[in-house]
Amino acid sequence: MSGKKKKKRQQSKWSSVSGSRRTNSNERMASKQGEKSIGQIVTGLLHRHPVLLFLFLFGVLLGLFYAFAVFTPFYKRDFLFSYLPFNAKVSGAILSFLGQDITVAGSSISSSDFSVNVAPECSGIEPIALFVCAVLAFPAPFLRKIPGIIAGTLLLAILNFVRVINLFLIGVYLPKALDIMHIEVWQGLFIVFAVLFWIVWLRWATQSQISTQPVSS
Repeated sequence: MSGKKKKKRQQSKWSSVSGSRRTNSNERMASKQGEKSIGQIVTGLLHRHPVLLFLFLFGVLLGLFYAFAVFTPFYKRDFLFSYLPFNAKVSGAILSFLGQDITVAGSSISSSDFSVNVAPECSGIEPIALFVCAVLAFPAPFLRKIPGIIAGTLLLAILNFVRVINLFLIGVYLPKALDIMHIEVWQGLFIVFAVLFWIVWLRWATQSQISTQPVSS
């Protein structure tokens, strides 16, 4: 009788241990399933709503750009150090062609009547980054994105030359309108043109996708 009782006690102990192990494993599996379900809910929500996915990717890419611009020494030390004087030289050459007696020193364009400095805020880099991030975030084939990025970047860079030249001429001939054109008009125009170029690329990219799809009979 004592041997049977010992066996029963051992079996009950093993059953309780195995039961506790099963409950722990079940809890772990349930927690893992819960964690997966949250990720699946988010990914499913993004895939069901492509607008949310686009906005999410656009925000991530734009945040990476600003993090690169703020925390990377290369951006301020090397890139802006070369890009801002380049803007000043090109704009100064066009102003000289238009008959303005100007001198270019670094990122500054000056004459006897007026001088302007091409600051980082006036370089057109942020609208270009806005456009590039919007193109990259849109769900289109990457080969469709490359020509859009190149064309949009060049057009916005040319537009920035136009802005610098326009502000210089306004400073010479209409100095009272300089603040309005600099702060209110041109900053808004740059955002409008960046969005407009993106819409033009979007129509081209989606139209190319539609035309390449086989027609079902």
